Amino acid sequence: MISIIITSYKEPRTIGKAILAIADPAFSGITGPFEVIQVSPDQETLDAGLKAAKKLKLGKSFKLIKDVRRGKPYALKLAFKEAKGDIVILTDGDARFQRNAVKEILKPFSNKRVAGVTGRPVARNKRDSFYGYMGNLLADSAHHRRTHTMVPESGYYISGDTFFPMSGYIMAVRRIIKSIPKDVLSDDAYISYIIRNKGFEIAYNPKAEVKLKYPTTLQDYYDQKVRSLGGFIQLEKYGIFKRDKQSRSFFIELPYALFVLTYPKSIRELYWSLLMFPTRLIVWAGIFVERVLLRKGMPNKGWKRIESTK
Repeated sequence: MISIIITSYKEPRTIGKAILAIADPAFSGITGPFEVIQVSPDQETLDAGLKAAKKLKLGKSFKLIKDVRRGKPYALKLAFKEAKGDIVILTDGDARFQRNAVKEILKPFSNKRVAGVTGRPVARNKRDSFYGYMGNLLADSAHHRRTHTMVPESGYYISGDTFFPMSGYIMAVRRIIKSIPKDVLSDDAYISYIIRNKGFEIAYNPKAEVKLKYPTTLQDYYDQKVRSLGGFIQLEKYGIFKRDKQSRSFFIELPYALFVLTYPKSIRELYWSLLMFPTRLIVWAGIFVERVLLRKGMPNKGWKRIESTK
């Protein structure tokens, strides 16, 4: 049994497409019994999800949960209680699984040592603007880091002495995690470290692709990265850096400067790559202020919505 959990807020235009891409066997490659659990706080997104489920005739295999907008960790806690699957696939309502993504993300679970699998996020943005270029660079650099940090297996990569955390846009886990702290900012990183601490491995299958839109304004980019990257700083308070050390920080990123400089295909893109350095510095400065000095956690109403990614 496979459980698919989709968390979504104010995404009535994308949630239906997300469900169709996952729950249509002809497209996703999913086989055997499965259920789709959608967790949303707003009625518009709930209605749009139900419409897609009816189109696919999912019936009792589709569950709607209305949360009270306390953040993604709370939404996941509600969904975990309802999930019946031995393996749980987690994604967001603005992420679009590509053909056979479900089939591919399940393959590494044939290895009993694997308890978590992530796929490859791919930018929907075109490379014809600074923010579109930056989205593609960030997505491709994550792919590069996973393929160079993890060990090649038959058709996928597996963690060994080192690993890189899973992406919350496309990840699947065995039912060894039932909840996460209510204020955790990087739920995907937290789950990744817990899996490793329990003695299991993380796998990466780049054939399991998910397309998503990256921020197209400086404010949205800043808000998203301060939350997601800053969440790695916050993780220290949970004491989960046991088997593995911290994997995201300003100094850990520095060696990737060479990748940023070799990624461009034109003079204009090289200019954009150079612009990334002060932009990223601003983000890390914001992380230092909010996470280290002010020790900010999850806001009472959950994450701030990143409008330009919808």
